[in-house]
Amino acid sequence: MSISHKKKRLGAACAALLIPLAAAGADKAPGPAALFKEVQALEHGGALLPGSHLWMHGARMADYYTIDRANAIAVKAAAHGVARVTRFPAGSLYIKENFDIHKVLKTVTAMLKVPGYDAADRDWVMAAYKPDGHLIAYGRVQSCISCHMIAAATDFTFAPGTNLPIATVQRFFPGQPISPAYRAALASHGPS
Repeated sequence: MSISHKKKRLGAACAALLIPLAAAGADKAPGPAALFKEVQALEHGGALLPGSHLWMHGARMADYYTIDRANAIAVKAAAHGVARVTRFPAGSLYIKENFDIHKVLKTVTAMLKVPGYDAADRDWVMAAYKPDGHLIAYGRVQSCISCHMIAAATDFTFAPGTNLPIATVQRFFPGQPISPAYRAALASHGPS
């Protein structure tokens, strides 16, 4: 079987897993363990979010490198760039894998669009996990929502490569060191 055929089969399998999630309402949002299974499927075969690439620099030392992946629903919606999306469709899932300076995975964050889940916050289920699936946060996570509200024009999602001012990053992640690579990017390109 060719690699292309294997990728198509894996993509179809990932999409099939998310069909029930797309139809889910607030009372049908997947639990943390079920969502982590979807996260793992993306980690092992999800497409890169359009505009992203492997080993992008994050803002903090805790996420020195990041990889943004998405399911087929989110990739299709963002085909012309995340900056052009005003609302992601139901069932959209995207994850950010956060690596340290040595490219060791430290955390994975996820956003899943579930109709009727939380209309005030665009129906996103927010989650954060350790690489082994240990839950850090799940649901209507106020710290996530507060930061993502900055990106209201793009449905609470940040386009890959978005550079927030350092003061903004420090406000949402107090006491966490800022990456020198991020500082350099801001110095040469400024905030996005």
